[in-house]
Parts: sequence; structure tokens; C-alpha cells
Amino acid sequence: MGVARGDKPLKKNLLRISVIFLLVLLGARSLSFFKTSRALTAFSFSLPSSFWENILYAGLPTLVLKASQPPPPEEGSLWPFFLHTLSPGLARILSAGEEEYPFPGMSESPPPSPPLNINQVEKDNKHPLVAIYNTHNAESYAPSQGTEKLPGQNGGVVQVASTLAETLTQDYGIPVVRSETIHDYPDFTLSYANSEKTVRRMLAENPSIQIVLDIHRDAGLKHPPIAYINNQEVAQILIIVGSNARLEHPNWRQNEAFAQKLANIMDKLYPGLCRGVRIQQGRYNQHLHPRALLLEIGSSNNTLDQAQRSAKLLARVIAEALEELKYENPLKQPES
Repeated sequence: MGVARGDKPLKKNLLRISVIFLLVLLGARSLSFFKTSRALTAFSFSLPSSFWENILYAGLPTLVLKASQPPPPEEGSLWPFFLHTLSPGLARILSAGEEEYPFPGMSESPPPSPPLNINQVEKDNKHPLVAIYNTHNAESYAPSQGTEKLPGQNGGVVQVASTLAETLTQDYGIPVVRSETIHDYPDFTLSYANSEKTVRRMLAENPSIQIVLDIHRDAGLKHPPIAYINNQEVAQILIIVGSNARLEHPNWRQNEAFAQKLANIMDKLYPGLCRGVRIQQGRYNQHLHPRALLLEIGSSNNTLDQAQRSAKLLARVIAEALEELKYENPLKQPES
């Protein structure tokens, strides 16, 4: 939409743009007192925030979208202050955590998968109920593989994910979609940003998905977490739930409720298998689905066999959780 030449509001707006660009480009720490000044915060602009956002994206590509990896703002910087005034959405992009840079144009919280007639879907393998992937593909089990990580390769956690998927399908008839896309190489800090793309694609292509699992293994433990089940050593499983402490995730309690459900089923079927439910500050892609979880199956000092035995037990736990969902989310049978 054009504006008449010589129009006073246009000159006024151009002057404002020039001043803001000058302050942002300078990034002068000496101006930090503006943080506490209410004058600039109260200053209103006649142009919509979408206009400012487009200007910033067009004019500052190296600062905002540098190689698709915007640098987190330094403490004390004026960036968050000015960007919050101009565009809260853009401010969130630059203030995201190390491994969770959101992408422009992506919705923060897509609607959850609709309730599903699981009985009907189980008859059709084209409609998977469980999605499985690995954000940190390189993670491995040192006693079996000689190293804790295999950079640029699919490590032990991917084999564990494969065991889980095969057991769900072959032993319980549950259709699964699984990705072996490597997300943590060559830039580890982009792991979650990369795996977010994978999860979004899986959900878009498979709206029948009811559970989303990101398979990891823990690290830094002095002793391997082991349980004795059916006279065998199995790796214990820690359930991680992301919160809204760092990024917008208003429905994270839904993920927590499902995590507790899985923990309860584990305790009932296999006492000692679950190491508990832990709430952490990261979002871990769990904002994409109300039943998305991160599972730490064992630690780097467990053996691969112990972790794979756990995956087989976990398959039964998931099968029972889906059975319960069948009654929690009833739908009418499709008309013949």
C-alpha cells in the first residue's frame, strides 16, 4: 500500500526507523540505562509490528539469520530490549536456548493430534500410532561400542530405537514410523532445531500418531543404571519432560501427565525399570505433540544389550498405554 510523497507521517516514520537502526547497529553497552527507562518502552509506533519484523529480517540478515543459526544475545545487550519493543516474536527467536532456535514462520504450538479410533487404525499399517527418532544420533554405549559417541554416525541409541520399533510392530501389532536422520552433525548445537524439522514432517505426514518418542542415553553417571528383571540385567529408563522455563510451551503439563502414565505402567509391569520422571528447562520438541517425551535408556556406561532389553520391555509399556488411550479418546466407528 503506497503513501503519498511528502506525507508528514512518512517522514516521521522514516526518522524513527533511522534512529532505531542506528541504536541497534551500535549495540553500545553505554546505553544500557535504556533498559530501565520506561520512556522507550512506552514509545508506540504507528506501523504494525509485522512491518518492523520484515524490515529487520531484510536489513540485518547476518545478525538475525546468520547461517540459520542466530547467535544467542549476550547478557547486558540491548538487543532483547529493542526487539521486544519492535516485535516480541523476533525477540523470542534471538533469546532461544542453545539447542532450541525456533524457525521463522513455524507455529509455536501446533494443534495436538485428534482423538483416534485405535482399533480401526491397528488394522492399517499405513497409519502409524508411534513416532520414534533420535536427536543425538551419535550417542552410544561405551562397554559395547568402545566409545560414548560416534560423531556423524548413527550410534547405539539408534539401534535401541530400532529394537523398540521392531518389537512394537512384530510383537504387539502397533504400526510405527521411525527416522534415522542424523540431527547432531556437523553442528551439535543445532541438534534440536534439526530434529524439530523431522518431527514436524512426521506429524504432518502421519496425523494418526498418538505418541512421539526421542530416544537418548544418559551420561556422566558413576555407575550404569541397571535393574534386574526376569533374571536379566536391563538398563533403567529416565523420562524427561520439557517445561516452559526457557521457551513458550503452555501445554507442557499434558506431556508431564503422559510421562507419569508411562512411569506408572512401568512400575506396575516391571518394578525398577523406570528411574523416574524429571522436569527440565528445555522444550525438547515436546511442544509439537501432547504425548511427546524424551527417554534416556540407560547411560553411556551401560551395554548395548542391556539397553535393547529395556527397549523390548518398553514396547509392552507403550502397548498398554495405547490400550488405555483407546478408552480415553473414543471415536465413533466409521460408517460402512
